[in-house]
Order: sequence, then structure tokens, then C-alpha cells
Amino acid sequence: MQSNQFYKNKALASLEGKWTKGIIATFIFLILTAGINWTITTPMGNDLVMSYSTSGIWTLLCLPLGWGFVVYFLRLIRDEDLGYGHLFDGYKDFLRIFIAGFLCELIEVIGFILLIVPGIIAAAGLVMTSFILKDDPTIGAIDAMKKSWQLTDGHKGELVWLLLSFFGWMILAGLTLGIGFLFLYPYMQSALAHAYEDLKAEKPEVSQFM
Repeated sequence: MQSNQFYKNKALASLEGKWTKGIIATFIFLILTAGINWTITTPMGNDLVMSYSTSGIWTLLCLPLGWGFVVYFLRLIRDEDLGYGHLFDGYKDFLRIFIAGFLCELIEVIGFILLIVPGIIAAAGLVMTSFILKDDPTIGAIDAMKKSWQLTDGHKGELVWLLLSFFGWMILAGLTLGIGFLFLYPYMQSALAHAYEDLKAEKPEVSQFM
């Protein structure tokens, strides 16, 4: 892997002339996840059980959309078709994508509950799962997670620092009432996609069937 700045520069280069696509894709994703979640739970007021249950169900239903959003930026750096319909590709392969997304989220949450550090390591080790599922339509959810762990072996610390390097931007995005995330997410996801491409090239024995 290269330096954090290397992947950030690559992301900016890939986004040149495509910022509008990335921003609109992010807007669609945020409206369909956070926006609708807020809309359907706010009227429930103080009924916390119903509110949390509904929010949880909607979050689970949006897992394939989250996959489509992440993979959208792999398509972007590869100069592939960027039709917004690709955001919903995960629903065409719902079971495989849903299981992988659910298990990754579960492992990361458990890691954060037990201790923060294991959760961060788990997130770094599983971060390439979505990309692997796209590149290998035949691989199962658990095998994709295992392959992500292998692909990131020896680089989990670097991936953690890459993710943390966007923390300051996240704070600034929050200060803009969330508008900044329309720019931050394309930037961050494109950087991760470039890191994935490098890891694939570095470990052909892991990625040979992808």
C-alpha cells in the first residue's frame, strides 16, 4: 500500500469531471437511508421500542443499498457506467449481499462493544468485502469476508490510518449541517476503492479468481 495522501490524490483525480455523479449518488443514498429513517421514526415520538425497532428494520433493508453505494465508487475509479440504477444492484443479489453486510456490521459492533480497538481492526479487515462481492459474483458472503481479511493482512493498520485521516473532514462536514458529507463520502469511498485495487495487485494469490 501507498501513503494516505497517495490514495487521496488518486481519489481526487478519479473524481475530476465526475463530482456531480458522486454527489448525486451520495444524496440518493442519504435520502433513502437516513432521510427515510428519520421520516418514519419521528412521528413515533417517545415510543422508543417502536422507534428503534422500525429504525433497525429499515437499516437492515438498506444493507444492499449500502453495498451498491460503496461499489458505485469502484465503478467510478474504473470508468465504468455510472447510472444511478447501479446503487440498487445489491437487491438483484439480495441474499448474498444482505448476509455479508449483516455479518460485517455484527462483527464490527461486537468488536466495538467489547473494546474499541478490536472493532476498528475488524472494520479494517472487512472493509474490502463489498468490493470482493462485486468482482466475484460466485463467492459466498463468508468467503468474501475471509478473502477481505486475507487481502488486508499486513495492512490493517494502514487502512485504519487511512480511514482515520478523514476524521477531521467528518467534523467539518457535520458543522455544515451534513451538506459536507455529499463531498466527503465520494472522496473517502474513492480513496478506499483505489486502496482495494492496490491490494489486489499486491496479492494476486488472494485475488486471482476475482
